[in-house]
Amino acid sequence: MDRNGPPPGAVTFINRFTVTGDPEEFEAAFAKVAAFMTARPGILGHTLSRHLDEPGQYVNVAVWRDVGSLRAAVAHPDFGAHAGELRRLATSESDVYVERQRHLGGAGGRQGEAV
Repeated sequence: MDRNGPPPGAVTFINRFTVTGDPEEFEAAFAKVAAFMTARPGILGHTLSRHLDEPGQYVNVAVWRDVGSLRAAVAHPDFGAHAGELRRLATSESDVYVERQRHLGGAGGRQGEAV
C-alpha cells in the first residue's frame, strides 16, 4: 500500500483475536492463512500485531481494494480449512470499515485529510 492511502472504494478489515492456545502456534497458523489470503485478488496489504501488555490479544488489519474482493476471498472453497485452524487456537471478532480520514505523517504525508 502506498503512503497516499488506499484507493477509493477500498475497505479495511479488522479482526481481533483472543488466543486460547499457544501464541507461537497461533502465529504460525495465521501465517498460513495470510499466505492464502495474500494470493487472493484485491488484497492491498495486512498486518498482525500483538498487544504489548496482553500477549494473548492480537489484531489483524487488512486493506482490500473493495468489499467484493474481500467477500470473494472468504467465500473461496478453501478458506474454511485455513480459517478452521485459527478458530481452534483463538476466538475472534471482525468488522469491515471504510476510511473517512487519514494521517500518514512523515515527509510529504497528508495530515488530517478527510476522504
